[in-house]
Amino acid sequence: MQHRQYGHGPAGDEHLPRWWPAGAMVVAALAFLAHDRLLGWHDHYGLFGNAVDAVVYRHGGMTVRTSEPLYNFVLFDLLPFTYPPFAALVFVPLSMLTVAGTMIAVHLTNFVLLYLTVWLSWRALGYQDTTRLRIVSGALAVACTWLEPVRMSIWLGQINLLLLVLVLWDLSRPEASRLRGIGVGVAAGLKLTPALFIVYLAVVRQWRAAVVAAGTFAATIVVGFVVIFTDAWTYFTDAIIRSDRIGLISSPANQSIRGILARTLHTDEPSMWLWLICAAVVAAAGLSAAALAQRHGEQLLALTLCGLTAPMVSPFSWGHHWVWTVPLLVLCLDRARRRRRWWGYLLPIAAALPLVAWYRSYPDGVVAIGIFMTPAEPVLRTVAQCAYPLIFAVAVTAVLLAYGRRTPPAGAAVCDAGSTDRPAAPRSTPPILPSSPARSSGHQDTDTTTSETRRDRGHDPAPPVS
Repeated sequence: MQHRQYGHGPAGDEHLPRWWPAGAMVVAALAFLAHDRLLGWHDHYGLFGNAVDAVVYRHGGMTVRTSEPLYNFVLFDLLPFTYPPFAALVFVPLSMLTVAGTMIAVHLTNFVLLYLTVWLSWRALGYQDTTRLRIVSGALAVACTWLEPVRMSIWLGQINLLLLVLVLWDLSRPEASRLRGIGVGVAAGLKLTPALFIVYLAVVRQWRAAVVAAGTFAATIVVGFVVIFTDAWTYFTDAIIRSDRIGLISSPANQSIRGILARTLHTDEPSMWLWLICAAVVAAAGLSAAALAQRHGEQLLALTLCGLTAPMVSPFSWGHHWVWTVPLLVLCLDRARRRRRWWGYLLPIAAALPLVAWYRSYPDGVVAIGIFMTPAEPVLRTVAQCAYPLIFAVAVTAVLLAYGRRTPPAGAAVCDAGSTDRPAAPRSTPPILPSSPARSSGHQDTDTTTSETRRDRGHDPAPPVS
């Protein structure tokens, strides 16, 4: 069964307004100037000045080729490898490059992935793959580099964008697509948190994709045991549950429900049972909202909600784990386009403001990046330290209120097993600030991370790597 979305015409007939390329390039220019004038490019806190996680990935791949235990090394006496064994196998090619070559390769890959994230999001909404769309996607990708989740992913040389693209490409395809679910399984094999999408597929009863995803994930585990058995055994019996390998749970940088509990209760180790109960409630709310969105033809919104739920329930979620906020911003921009009023653009602006790479420099040279690291009065500081969970809460609440009592209209999902090549068809207006039925009749206007042990007050994982 292909999930066909509804509300604004046939598949792939959406167009971006003519002025959007110019507007997107203006915003991209502002982001470029922010990099150039504020934190720079090649200094330690410049956009390309670190990539220390990429170096950890490189060393993890190197252990596969040597006898060094994968989960015993601590790079720079600070940064362990905490990904599943399958990830180390994938990183083997990096071990064949120099440190500088690894950094360049990871940076280039992340920029391509960022562009694909934006482009795939528009395509999942049913927009035509035109020159205008590609220009807007490229400019928005540049603009997004000044958002904290994206900027920190690039600065650290992280794989968050790879995981996002694997899932977004995989699940935005029609349900009849061959081996749909394989991207989710590979992503879960690289890092455990995308495994939540397997649960999502089961919740929305896309059983074939769920089985493919679960089978692929299981295959990555088997491959790890076959190739590096001792390291795989160590990971699944010990390293997987050692939260001390990540960072201080109560740190403001921990943007998960467990971090909120630790800070609220003024403890470094909140009760495991309390966290599990709260995580279960949050997961149920997030997946329920995602299922409602999917049932109403909102495929990209459903995937985005699931993607935002994953860092909420993860034991430790740095700000750069929240890269699913990029598709969320695309959804907000699409919503603004459909409003056809200037004030409609206040929505993407409001969504982007908490995500901007706000930062503070300290006298000793440390730079703390992210609104959750910004000092303020106690009440404002408490709110700022929950910035990303609040974005999640607003999005989930909006969907539950908009769709909770609304019957999916006819045509929200239809059987179309014959087509496997078309993109998932356009969806209706996102329920974030939902429009009335009259207005939505159709306008054609134009888990734990490797090197993520950081200093408690900021992102200062290691000395610059030359």
